[in-house]
Amino acid sequence: MTEQEKAERFAKSAPPLRDGELEAINALFPAYIFRRSGTEEIWTTCCHEYKVVGTSDMMVSTPDRNFMAVMYEPHQREPRNRWCDSPKPNVKCPFCGKPVIVKELRYTGKRENLSSYRRAVVLRWYRGALWARAYDCSKHYSVGYDLDGEPSCKLVGVYRFRPGLAEETTRSWYGNSPFGYIQRQDGPLAKGKWHIHSPFYANADYGIGYDVIGLDEIQESPFRYCCAADFNLKGSRFLEFLTACCFYPRQIEMLMKSGMNDVVRDLVDRGVKHATVINWDEPNPAKAFGLNRQDMKLFLGTNRDIQILELHKKLKGRIPLATCVEWMSRGLDIRGTFQAAKKWNLAPERLIRYLDDKVGCARYGGMSTIGSALRYWGDYLTAAEAMTYPLHRENVLLPRNLGEAHDKATGEHREKLARERAAQDRERERRLKAAEAERIRQAQQAEKEYDKLREKLEKKYGFSMDGFVIRVPKGKDEILAEGRQLKHCVGGYADRHILGKTTILFMRKVKKPDEPWLTIEMNGNKLVQIHGFKNEIVNGRRAAPDPREVYREYVDTWLDWLQKGSRRDKKGNPKLPKKKGVAA
Repeated sequence: MTEQEKAERFAKSAPPLRDGELEAINALFPAYIFRRSGTEEIWTTCCHEYKVVGTSDMMVSTPDRNFMAVMYEPHQREPRNRWCDSPKPNVKCPFCGKPVIVKELRYTGKRENLSSYRRAVVLRWYRGALWARAYDCSKHYSVGYDLDGEPSCKLVGVYRFRPGLAEETTRSWYGNSPFGYIQRQDGPLAKGKWHIHSPFYANADYGIGYDVIGLDEIQESPFRYCCAADFNLKGSRFLEFLTACCFYPRQIEMLMKSGMNDVVRDLVDRGVKHATVINWDEPNPAKAFGLNRQDMKLFLGTNRDIQILELHKKLKGRIPLATCVEWMSRGLDIRGTFQAAKKWNLAPERLIRYLDDKVGCARYGGMSTIGSALRYWGDYLTAAEAMTYPLHRENVLLPRNLGEAHDKATGEHREKLARERAAQDRERERRLKAAEAERIRQAQQAEKEYDKLREKLEKKYGFSMDGFVIRVPKGKDEILAEGRQLKHCVGGYADRHILGKTTILFMRKVKKPDEPWLTIEMNGNKLVQIHGFKNEIVNGRRAAPDPREVYREYVDTWLDWLQKGSRRDKKGNPKLPKKKGVAA
């Protein structure tokens, strides 16, 4: 038998829904009375009744059976969104007496906005085990659905809880997917979270919680003393709670009756056992906590915060429990205090007593709790380390007047940081000035040497044909002027061109050699770009043809001439190949 077949068989062995359970699920949904005034018909969703209201029904009016109130109560509209106020029940159902919302059918349209969803877990003591069946439930009133029909319930999870064993099988909430496999929790929680988990992933706007039906069935099971009714069902992981009850029933009973619900919730929700404080193998409260009767009585007289016992355990009983209670009431940060004590090689109780002595200083109101005094002391140590105080001395590590020592050390530290920042700013400014001076020097040097570079570029790229000429800029200023007149970004390439990192060329008419026409960027013999006024783009749209297409024959001839070595005749003019069909 495959795992899927075993899961399907396990799911089928669960008890089916009874009428009372189905009615309990139906009660989770909003209760409506749909009314058609023209025919005097009413449908109830709470008790699934249909009736044509006659004159005799209207004449007989009692508090429990008032048809007149139903027929004349105004129709209530649905909210436009989930943030608006929902309609409130305004009358009682004349059949079952439940508060209901009146809906006039001629105002409800297709009623698709009335669809609602709920998630429910139904408990049943059945065949020697506590079964939990998880249902994804929905109710619709649109065309094709009965106005007084039952909710639709899809089984998405089956759970069986017995002492020492918890089993589950789940499937997806959508489609008709089968149950996958059986998950088991057959031993106490060792590390991490429980194997058993909630099956719900849909309708996340309802949160992780679900409605539990049949809570009284637990009274028939071995978990009757676990105080399940006192466990916070709203937003809690109730199935994981039942799983924990399979292995720690006496311990959970002890903790719940002691008012330590938060410890149980840590075990259920996060798998945290607080094992340093609680012996989960011991059902006796005093022995489980490792306390004598007097200390146990003292602890139960507090707010029963588990951190009190954690502090007592961390101090290995060297400090009376009453003192630990007092320290916790004064805002002790256990983790931060013990980390600081370990870092500075101090006994934790020595540090706590020191910090406790500083609480309530009239001048330094920031030290209102032990935790805030710890942060004050930490600020002092940060500044003292930076100022190289001799912290190996106890009177420096633990100054008698912490407030004054804090202000002195932090003040000196601020001054030191200010001096360091000022020095860094001066160094940064010096480097920026040096870099700018070097850039200017390189640019000036490049401009001086540009004549040689220009002569070399002109020899390679200079070209004239068919009334157009391609030449090299005379200098940086000419490139900047080209960018201003043609309104494009070539000016930003001026320095790179002068330094020989790129090549900028001008294409102009022979008759107007000083009038900007087209600008060319080259990378060796490769054409990078060629553009004219505003790069031929105006308001995001192409306003002129691409020059590469307009002057394709001219540009291709020039590029071909470049590829063949920029050959020239004796007069320095470009030496072009003769066209076919033209006499020599």
